[in-house]
Amino acid sequence: MKKWGNIGDNGIVEESNKKRDFKNVSFCRIVKKSNKNEDSKENENFRDVENIKINRNKKVNENLKNKENRKNNEHSNKFENSEFDKYILEMKKQREKTARKKYIKSELLRRGQNLKKFFCMEIGIEEVKRAWQFGMLILAGIVLFLFYLNFVTFKGELAGEKVLYVKIDGNRGSVLKVNNKYLKSQAGIENKKGLEYGFYLMRYKIRKVISKNGNVKIDGKILGYKESRLNGVRKYILNIFDELFITDENLYAFSRAAVLGEKAEVSKDMKDKFKYTGLAHLIVISGTHISLVVIGIVKILDGLSLGYRFKYLMALVALTFYCALIGFSPGILRAYIMGAMMILARILFEQEESKKSLLVSFIVIIVLNPYSLFDISMQLSYAAVVAIIFVNPEFKKFYQEKVLDKIKNEVLRNTVDLIFLSLTIQITSIPLFLYYFEKLPLFSFLLNIVGIPIGTVVIQCLFFAVLLNIFKLSLFNGIVVFITEIIFKAFEGFIYAGSKIPLLQMNINGKAPLWTVFAYYGMLFFITFFVMPLFTAKIDMYSSSFNTETIK
Repeated sequence: MKKWGNIGDNGIVEESNKKRDFKNVSFCRIVKKSNKNEDSKENENFRDVENIKINRNKKVNENLKNKENRKNNEHSNKFENSEFDKYILEMKKQREKTARKKYIKSELLRRGQNLKKFFCMEIGIEEVKRAWQFGMLILAGIVLFLFYLNFVTFKGELAGEKVLYVKIDGNRGSVLKVNNKYLKSQAGIENKKGLEYGFYLMRYKIRKVISKNGNVKIDGKILGYKESRLNGVRKYILNIFDELFITDENLYAFSRAAVLGEKAEVSKDMKDKFKYTGLAHLIVISGTHISLVVIGIVKILDGLSLGYRFKYLMALVALTFYCALIGFSPGILRAYIMGAMMILARILFEQEESKKSLLVSFIVIIVLNPYSLFDISMQLSYAAVVAIIFVNPEFKKFYQEKVLDKIKNEVLRNTVDLIFLSLTIQITSIPLFLYYFEKLPLFSFLLNIVGIPIGTVVIQCLFFAVLLNIFKLSLFNGIVVFITEIIFKAFEGFIYAGSKIPLLQMNINGKAPLWTVFAYYGMLFFITFFVMPLFTAKIDMYSSSFNTETIK
């Protein structure tokens, strides 16, 4: 029984072991399955991550490719656009050129027909009336002017006792009037009495007259004289320069010449250097000095709470006093009349008209002294102003678009504009230099670009020094003198260096004939007002009528 019992027990144990082993096997299978599932999930997750990375890289690459394509497209579009713009620009230029040619052809044809009508007398009754009236006015003006000459000009003989109006400058005196009438030729006397600088009305016994090179020298004896009331002011200003600049010979001479027009102290070497460099107008009272007075007074009054019109009225008073102080020579009178008219226009209309001012100044000067037409300084002065007001604007229309508009830097653009302006003034003055001085200016106008600003600053410092001493502010004289001397040394060095440059001016053999002067100005007038407008007129490229409007 025990054996069977043992046998049974063993069987049970075996079965239990089998069940346990089965459970273990099944558990292991489950574990293995779960491990497999986990591995598969991990693999799937890894694959998903890899796929995401790949997709991201693909997207990045696609974006990069798209950007590159966009850049390439933009570049190609820009290239195509630039090429298209170039093509449009070329077509526009070609169209403008064609329209310009048609306009010039039609304008020349029109002018030719007008000339033909004029010479063939194919004009209407109204045109004949207007021409007749205009001709009668010109004839009446000529007759009245010739009649007027007998009242304002001296026609007698320079002999015996006369009343002379004289400007004394050093050892020489310039005779401005004889018996209160103007002389046809310039006349001078020797300052034998040692009269100081200024204007004098003297009784003079003329013994003989010597003519040389167009200048008249009167020899005689001073019987008596009356000094101008403004000579005291002149002496006061000269004393200021004596105290401030007497140690510097050239600065002392320049101060007297630039402020008061006294050139007696200016050496011949200094005069020659200024003439050669084309800066001689800085030691002669001119429009530059007049404008500095006006601008200076207005700037001083700007610091005060004064009205617009009152400031310019005070500037007019100061300008009148200054011109009376230095004397109304033809050149100064021209500058004064133009300056006064522009100031009055500012006061009354708040605008100015330079062309009308120039015309009025010319008429007034001719009425006061008809012989001023033969004054060299007046001719040069008017030539420069005509170049600035009339000639340069017409030429500027031509080089504005081709040169100035292409320069973006404002300083450089203004410099180039000043070069063209200086060149225009020189071109206008060439025949006068050839006729009077037997010299042809070539490149001296280039020195004006630097010389005029520096010289103007020196003149401003001199005027400022005078004002300080007039208002009893001599405490600041040391500073002003120091600054003035430094700037003048730079200016003097520039003049000296410029005088060593060859071919600024070229000497010619003999005086240019008078007919060449008139021919030159006739040609300049024709080019400025008849030829240049053909190339500077604003035309409609798309119009066939060519109704033009000149560029302003």
